[in-house]
Amino acid sequence: MQIRKDRFDTKRITLTASLAALYIIPRTIPLDRLIGISGAITFSGIITPVLGVFLAPSYGILAVFLGTMIAAFIPGSAGTLKFGGLDFLGGALNVALISFLVRGRRTEATLMYMATIGLFVINPNTEIFVGTYLQNLPIPFQWLRLPSPPVPYLWLHFIALAVLVSPLTRNLRNSFTFGARRDLAKAVFVVALIGTMIEHVTGGILFASILGKGALSFWPLIFIVYPFERAIIALGAVLVCTPILLASRDLIARSRLQDV
Repeated sequence: MQIRKDRFDTKRITLTASLAALYIIPRTIPLDRLIGISGAITFSGIITPVLGVFLAPSYGILAVFLGTMIAAFIPGSAGTLKFGGLDFLGGALNVALISFLVRGRRTEATLMYMATIGLFVINPNTEIFVGTYLQNLPIPFQWLRLPSPPVPYLWLHFIALAVLVSPLTRNLRNSFTFGARRDLAKAVFVVALIGTMIEHVTGGILFASILGKGALSFWPLIFIVYPFERAIIALGAVLVCTPILLASRDLIARSRLQDV
């Protein structure tokens, strides 16, 4: 029995290391420049559904941590450390949430998502509503004017929360294990969208904590840009993860999506 357990643990550690190496690749590729600080948003979110399917939450967090730290020291990498070494937190929550959802643990996923939004809301250096300061936007965005009342900064995060608690996240295990290609692609999009939104709000918390009051002037511009970035990541995840997971169906079935 002990030999079996040791062999099982060795397989999980090997799989974690392999997926950490896979995570490094998109982590080094820039998607867009960060606003307010130097650095770039990367494509790391396009591979997180694969990590979430194959790894339990604890191992997924470890894989993201290792991948983030290694990518930060690769010459020319876009995945440099910008938040005092805490840069892995967004990706870690992304993978952990997906892992919870795939394993049918919707309650834990929902509580984690809502707690993260709560931390963003109570931070004194975040913006809850945008619109009143849009007249100060730089060129070429000066023509933009939002109607009153101001729009919630977290509008897309709330849509993702609605998806999270909807029937779309039920029976995801079956979609990833047995579903047809279309069902699998839909499941990938659902978890990628929710995952990238918790990663985004986590990044917002770090941004506000590092910049302090200086962050307040940047939220209106971030508000305009972030939906496009998150859409690219979610759709990119469908294109990248669907064929990988489809080709790995036997491995997914054998792994039985362990919870620990």
